[in-house]
Amino acid sequence: MAVVIDTALVPPRERLDFWAESSCNAYVPLQVRSAERKSFWARMWADTLGPLTVFRITTAPNTMIRTSRAVAAGDPECLDLSVILRGQLNSAQDGRNGVARSGDLISKETSRPAVLRAEAPFESIVVRVPWSLLGPDADEIGSRTAVTISGRDGPPRAAARLLREVATALEQDAIPEDEVPEIVENVVGVIRSLYVGDRSAVATQQLRSRAEILLAVESYIEANLGDPALGPERIARASFISTRYLHKLFEAEGTSVCAWIRSARLERCRRDLLDPSLAHQTILSIASGWGLPGAQQFSRLFRNAYGCSPRELRRGLA
Repeated sequence: MAVVIDTALVPPRERLDFWAESSCNAYVPLQVRSAERKSFWARMWADTLGPLTVFRITTAPNTMIRTSRAVAAGDPECLDLSVILRGQLNSAQDGRNGVARSGDLISKETSRPAVLRAEAPFESIVVRVPWSLLGPDADEIGSRTAVTISGRDGPPRAAARLLREVATALEQDAIPEDEVPEIVENVVGVIRSLYVGDRSAVATQQLRSRAEILLAVESYIEANLGDPALGPERIARASFISTRYLHKLFEAEGTSVCAWIRSARLERCRRDLLDPSLAHQTILSIASGWGLPGAQQFSRLFRNAYGCSPRELRRGLA
């Protein structure tokens, strides 16, 4: 496998943005947030196996957000199946939530919005499979993304071991070209077997963990950022929890619901202000589109967050 992104190549203050921007080409367009912006690090390796792409990804704690706009900006139309090697990955897609720990498997569909959250240093192998290879099972598999598949025993454990072995063989350049078609067929067959027919491999949980609830809340917020009426009561009601518990969730993260919403909106505005295709839009219209207040207050909030005014950022003076 070749290294395709390494944040060690840029100064620490640029690493988070570098990771997000580089991922657009090497992985998929997405937003990346981290409370460890000043100490963020990440690395990605990648290689191809016929029509499949295999990634190895290791990062500091962060949240990855794939919005509808990001899907429109770039979509390989694939299933991404992750084998967790270290840490924990919390995933949300289409109202489903899963928490995958070391040894577990979990997937996402690149054509749909998703939120993925790693609360600690994290490492995984991701096998990307074009939907066209999944044939008539594609719809059923797509309806079961973001659901944890326990890799502790049985077929899922064997599947995780196979995918790790394939990644290792690619790293060592140890797969003969004439064996690629057979290996691809085996990998796709194993993935289909995880989701189709016997559903016992897929973990179904009646009780949601705190991490799953928080991920579902954040996913709902991301989907409704442009609504100026978005607030704690509405979020709690949509997430089937009390407003009090909602506040406790964010307090445990060292922030508040409103601060999280404000930070997310400011980040969307920052990206839109840097987008050449939106140069015709006024600063106020961009702020309003993300539910933020009038020009003066928006400018103050933006400067507090990024150390420059929206106008200075747009002019390249930041």
